[in-house]
Amino acid sequence: MFKPSSSLCNMRCEYCFYHSLSALRELPFRGMMSERTLSAALGKIFDYADGGPVSLSFQGGEPLLSGKDFFRTAARLIAELNVKRSPVSVGVQTNGTLIDDEWCDIFSENKWLVGLSLDGDEKANAYRVDRDGAPTFDKAYGAAKLLQERGVDFNILCVLTRPVAENIERIYDFYRRNRFRFLQFIPVLKPLKGGVEDDGMYLTGEIYGKYLRKLFDLYMRDMMRGEYTSIRQMDNFVALANFRRAEQCGMTGGCARQFVIEGDGAVYPCDFYCLDEYCLGNINESSLEQLAAHPVAVRFVDESRNYPDKCKRCRWFCMCMGGCKRERIDLDKCAAYDEFFAYAVPHMRRMS
Repeated sequence: MFKPSSSLCNMRCEYCFYHSLSALRELPFRGMMSERTLSAALGKIFDYADGGPVSLSFQGGEPLLSGKDFFRTAARLIAELNVKRSPVSVGVQTNGTLIDDEWCDIFSENKWLVGLSLDGDEKANAYRVDRDGAPTFDKAYGAAKLLQERGVDFNILCVLTRPVAENIERIYDFYRRNRFRFLQFIPVLKPLKGGVEDDGMYLTGEIYGKYLRKLFDLYMRDMMRGEYTSIRQMDNFVALANFRRAEQCGMTGGCARQFVIEGDGAVYPCDFYCLDEYCLGNINESSLEQLAAHPVAVRFVDESRNYPDKCKRCRWFCMCMGGCKRERIDLDKCAAYDEFFAYAVPHMRRMS
């Protein structure tokens, strides 16, 4: 994962975990990524992959602030440095406010997948404001329509706040009416350190459980009608229910080995833990083999598999897989999952 613009963003979403997280570092903003750092990172990534598959993503902050020339350079370097012809997938996660026809050209020419942050309809996007506190829904919604018009592959990323969870039928209907067929819901995170600013924004176990049941019923209804909409979490639950592996981070039984590369080349083991105490080194100075062997990286992955005793005894561990270690800090999902899986798994086993 690349953060080419570090924590820089043209928005100030009230729930942004990276804004609050980066503020805890000695250097909250680690600079815009140079071509030198980008080239060093890509070269080492392809060396590490040794011809195997490579998954690259550009996130932020807002990555498009790095500019069109940066991404054109990225496309060129990916082609030039991939000498062993690794299969490569590239994703760009954006708030959409900067997308225009020229950006669409870059995405479509390179067959990159765009992740667009859009929390549903205008009312649901109340937390997504610009640096002056003004709404951003019209720009993000306009970007979605332009991506559709231009035939650019994209999915929707929705931050699951309490208002979204409590109104999931309305939110899902908005996506469905607009033919947004690839959806991902990510639970809102409280600041890793510090107080909670808005209790009305965050989830409870009870609210999360009701949300799961309602969303699954909508997902199942449309699947039965032959009008399938991909909801990433539900797709992975169906896979697990039918004894297949999940692909989504947080649903595989532990943290995967990954490398988050900040603007200056600093490397971290997870997007949620880009803190000074988790820094593994710098991509300009170390190989990925060295970074992967760093004690912090090894401990980070190992600790994610240290499940509580109640998890080891739980009949639904095969579905929950322990969950995301960062999300476990904020929300106890056990009761919600116990009720939800008892209801949903029999249906899921007929969806294979």
